[in-house]
Amino acid sequence: MGETDRAEYWRAKKAARRARRAEARAVRREEQRREWDALDEAQRQERRDAAAKVHDIRRAAEAAAHELRLKHLADDTLPVVVFDLSFAWCMTEADCRSTVSQVKFAYSALRHHNFPLRPVISSLAGPDHTDTLRGLCDFDGFRRYPPSLHDDHWSTIYPPERVVYLTADTDVVLERLEPGEVYIVGAFVDHNARKFLTRDAAVKHGVRTARLPLQESIEVGNRCKVLTVNHVVEVLCRYAVSGDWKSAFEVLPTRRVNESRKKRFRVSCEEGSVNDQDEYDHVSDDGDDVNDSGVAHDGGDIVCHGNSDTAKENHGDANNNDNKKDIAAQPLSGPEMGQ
Repeated sequence: MGETDRAEYWRAKKAARRARRAEARAVRREEQRREWDALDEAQRQERRDAAAKVHDIRRAAEAAAHELRLKHLADDTLPVVVFDLSFAWCMTEADCRSTVSQVKFAYSALRHHNFPLRPVISSLAGPDHTDTLRGLCDFDGFRRYPPSLHDDHWSTIYPPERVVYLTADTDVVLERLEPGEVYIVGAFVDHNARKFLTRDAAVKHGVRTARLPLQESIEVGNRCKVLTVNHVVEVLCRYAVSGDWKSAFEVLPTRRVNESRKKRFRVSCEEGSVNDQDEYDHVSDDGDDVNDSGVAHDGGDIVCHGNSDTAKENHGDANNNDNKKDIAAQPLSGPEMGQ
């Protein structure tokens, strides 16, 4: 199966899954209509009143969350997370678009957790792929809760003694998030083409480095060891809210295929005894789709490739945690990127 056939196969599978979902929605709507028709007027009014009560509760919760987000965005004592976009020089246009998408997902995670870290985006006006990167400024998610956007490099904004660069290429484990400190996340995708980019950037600007305590906190097992930008930020948010690294790392996805199955597939392909499409069905039995880059996703799980500095885009929904705690008064402890 060639690359074109493979892409077509996954597009067809994605379309089939959408069709199944649409059919299921139509069935549910019809069932609800029949159920509603069977009610008398008193029962219908009772349901209307219950729905109105739920709506009022939800609106009140949303208003409280809105006020908390604004409070956190203006709180100078909270940690800062900086998306460093200065690596556009090492990316293709497609990789830049993927990076922009990851930043958007990361921002959604920050918003959902009520901004336990204050977001900053730097190096929007670099010499490479400027139009793509500056497209972030038009992101709808920024309209209600705008981040701090900077054309300049982060090193011109913060003194080095406040900065910690998150990188896998260090032995230093960042054990907790400190109030007022600045944590830099290298925002780029390069598919393992270059090593030590974030570490070298930290050395160049004379700032500290640290990695997330991945192996120290959980049994990695078949969890993806490559952290995308949005993975890192989601972990930081969960840790800032809970104070527990172990639970924070539970957000990391697991690989969809075990190593023995992949090895059998490679051997069988060499012998010409396996049907490619059948094997893809084993990889994604529930209809998960794959983007053009070959990353399988279903809104949560992802097959990642590369090192901590390079990862495929995760199309998972960052807004899947209902925790609305006010963490402004909670002690913060910190993250680290690591394998």
